[in-house]
Amino acid sequence: MIPFVSTFAMFAAGRAYDQIRNSICYPKLNVKICATHAGISVGEDGATHQMLEDLGLMRGLPNMTVLSTSDDVQTKWAIEEILKIQGPVYVRLGRLKSPVIYDKNQKFEIGKGIQIGEGTDATVIATGLMVSEAILAKEELEKEGINIRVVDMHTIKPIDEELIIKCAKQTKRIITIEDHSIIGGLGSAVCEVLCKSYPKNVTRLGMKDRFGKSGKAEKLLEYFGLTKDGIIKEIKNM
Repeated sequence: MIPFVSTFAMFAAGRAYDQIRNSICYPKLNVKICATHAGISVGEDGATHQMLEDLGLMRGLPNMTVLSTSDDVQTKWAIEEILKIQGPVYVRLGRLKSPVIYDKNQKFEIGKGIQIGEGTDATVIATGLMVSEAILAKEELEKEGINIRVVDMHTIKPIDEELIIKCAKQTKRIITIEDHSIIGGLGSAVCEVLCKSYPKNVTRLGMKDRFGKSGKAEKLLEYFGLTKDGIIKEIKNM
């Protein structure tokens, strides 16, 4: 029997952190943590329940694999695949409905991001709920002659270093976006890769060293700039 545990990310990664660290990761036990209601998209539950630090906490733990899925198809795949990994896994899940991005024939691989498009003006590296927003931004920008590519970075650890470096070489700008703090999450992971292997400026979109607030999830995402419009604005400002 392989234990799967699930609750709000605030409790799974926050309240249980020391137990995950000392009782799961240290002995490298085969436990799968599927944390729901992550990020500000939790909405009306407010700052106390909007977990914005879980990716940073989990990817900092030795032996932990960290995933953040973007749609229904990818989530089903991830749950099946983590059964094949021997050791701790953290899967980050949101609360909001998300558009279906992939069909059932899409191939996924843990540790390998998915590139969408071949644009060279910028690369938007997104994870979770932000992938669909990045795709919408890509489609709108194309109408104005601005061609970007989107990378769905569904695996935060181990992260796809090869794809990040390739995109940094092939595109003018790198932008990361996540429903998470810009400290310790996807943006930090991308910066660590590029600092080591191919130094390049990175613009990180996410929660900027602050807590969330209570409100409708869609309105909160707009307020904090975590929508297609926020991505478009940032690219045009560049």
